[in-house]
Amino acid sequence: MADKGRQEQAGAGNAIHISSSRKGSEQMGEIYYVKSVDNSRLKPLANPRDPRHYALFVLLGSLLLTVGVLAGRGRFQSLEYGYQQEHLEHQKLEMEEANRKLRLEEASLGDPVRIDWIARNELGMTPLAPGQIFRAEAPARPALVARQRSTARSAPLGPSSASILLR
Repeated sequence: MADKGRQEQAGAGNAIHISSSRKGSEQMGEIYYVKSVDNSRLKPLANPRDPRHYALFVLLGSLLLTVGVLAGRGRFQSLEYGYQQEHLEHQKLEMEEANRKLRLEEASLGDPVRIDWIARNELGMTPLAPGQIFRAEAPARPALVARQRSTARSAPLGPSSASILLR
């Protein structure tokens, strides 16, 4: 009966409901407040700092992304440069080996003994006869040089002999 009095005192908008349950000698009470609140007309206040926080987060995110991309690009380029350097060093070693072979071949081709052997055995050449050798002396007149050249050209040369022509 006392519960009804309390409920009426609380007013029409705030109803209190008290229920009791008895367990042994103790009495336990539960209280429920019933309040009807209509918040549909209210809107939350705009926080002026929110757009700044979003802009700051976007800026920091883009900065971190840029740093990450640049670091990744630098790492990738260093790997590419390493592979390129290894390839160039390999090419250098191949070229040095080819250069060494060419120098050996040049030295063997310029050997006078080898040249003489090839001239005599493979090409069938013979040593020059004394009449086929012309000595180069300082000519006194150009007409004399022209006459010597004409006689040297008209002289028959065999396939197995060589002559020195002065120009």
